[in-house]
Formats: sequence, structure tokens, C-alpha cells
Amino acid sequence: QNHGPYEPYRYNNPTHKVQAPISQWARESLLSYAEGSSDADRGLERLIEWAKKRERPTVIAFFGDHLPPLGPVYVETGFLKDNVAPRKEAADQMLLHHQTPLIVWSNRSGPAEDLGAVSPAFLPYHILKTAGISHPYYTGFLGQLRDRYRVIDRNLLLAPGGDATPDWSRRKEIDPAIRDFRLLQYDMMFGKRHAAPDFFPETTGKVAAHTS
Repeated sequence: QNHGPYEPYRYNNPTHKVQAPISQWARESLLSYAEGSSDADRGLERLIEWAKKRERPTVIAFFGDHLPPLGPVYVETGFLKDNVAPRKEAADQMLLHHQTPLIVWSNRSGPAEDLGAVSPAFLPYHILKTAGISHPYYTGFLGQLRDRYRVIDRNLLLAPGGDATPDWSRRKEIDPAIRDFRLLQYDMMFGKRHAAPDFFPETTGKVAAHTS
């Protein structure tokens, strides 16, 4: 509902105000985003309140897959030099310009705590872990990989302690865990699915996922 572009005057009766030393167009664009974010927040609240009343275990994951495309607003406010964030930056700037809010919530245990920065590839791990479900790949393999890295980007690896490895794919030696991660993805998506029996047995007729 709150996806861009955030054209000015998207809402007829906005309930928010924006005050900033930027152009009128940028202020109105930012207001459209703020109003939509408020709508999304209320929608999430309604969804959680509904899920609280369910007897069936329910997990809700709510996140943005990229920064909102506010374009000129970023430039006029000084947040970015260009309309979009660079693909290569120092680790702290990458987090600032690419990290978005994430909520993983369960009607049994509440919100997942201490998620920190999470690459989208790790979302299945956190969702299944919150649901109490184990799986050879989504909680097994990804769980071990998550212990080593919290961010896996094509230009940056970020360890749980904050150690960064920029341009990792151009190095002569790549962490075997990352190598296996890439090979597994390629095998299952484009290859002959050699990994299916061990990591995705449900695709071969065997049931693997179970609650713990």
C-alpha cells in the first residue's frame, strides 16, 4: 500500500505535517510517504490484533525490501548525494542506506528479539525459528551461516561482531561457507538439484519440516 512513487498530494486529508528546509515538492512527497507509513503501521496493528485471537500458531514477518524511492528528497535533505544509494560503500554507510525495519512476530512468543541487521536470505531462518520449525536448509544450513554472517551482500560480508569483508567475491579465497551457500542456490535453482535429498527432502517426497 505504501510503495512508491510518492507523488505529492497522494492523500486528500493527510493527518501529518512535514517541516523541512526543502522544496515544496519534496515536502509534499515526504508527506505522502509519512501518511502511507502511518497507514501501514495501523494495518500491521490490526493484523497482529487479529492474530492474537487465533488458536492456530501464527507468525507475521513485516519488512521493507529496500529504502523508499524518495529520490530528490534524499538529495535535498542531504541524506544521499544522488537519488539512489550507492551499491558500494563502507559498512556503516551500507547499513545506513540499505537497512530497513523488520518485525518477526508470533502469537505464541511475541516479537523475535535482537534480530539486528538481516539479509533477506536469512528471513526464512528467523521465521521458521520463531515458529518452532526445524528444516535441514532453512534452519540447519542457514542457521550455521547466520552464526558466521549477519549480512551477505554481493559487495559486502558483515560478521555478527561487525567485521566487514568488502569485495569478497573478487578475492582469490572465499570462505567455504559462502562458497557452499552459492553452490547450493545455483544447484537448486539452475542445476540438477543434487542437494535436494539432503537439504530439501520435501521436494523429493519426504517430509522433513517438523515443530520442536
